[in-house]
Amino acid sequence: MSDKISKDNLPTSFGAFNPVGHLMVGVPGPAQASALADALCAAGWPRDAVMHFTPRESIAEFEEMTQNPSMLAGFGYEITLLRRYLALAREGCRWLLVKVDDTDHAARAADIARAHGATLAVHYRSLVVEELI
Repeated sequence: MSDKISKDNLPTSFGAFNPVGHLMVGVPGPAQASALADALCAAGWPRDAVMHFTPRESIAEFEEMTQNPSMLAGFGYEITLLRRYLALAREGCRWLLVKVDDTDHAARAADIARAHGATLAVHYRSLVVEELI
C-alpha cells in the first residue's frame, strides 16, 4: 500500500480527478484503511493496485485540483465528486484508490470496503462514474 500520493500519480481528465479503471474508497480512519487494504490483498488484489493516501496529502492535492480545473472539468460530475472528497478529507477521511478490472471486480471491492466501514466507493469507468456505496 502506498502512502505517497501526488498530482503526478493521480489520474485526471481535463484537469479533474478521473481515475478510470479504479474504485475510489473513503474510510473514516487509518485503522479502517489499513484493514481494508489488507482485506483487498487477501482477496487477490496486488499491493501495488491499492494506493492509500492520508487526509493531509489528499487535502493539498484536491484543493489544487478544485481551484484550478479546466473549463470542461468545472461543469462535470468529476469536479462535484472532487469537492465532496475534499470536504470528507477535511473531516479526516482516508482514501484508497483501488485498481479494478471491470464492473464485477469493482462490485467485489465495494462489498469488501462496505464490510470494513467505507462511507463512499465510486467506480470510475470509461464514460460513467458510479457510486457503489
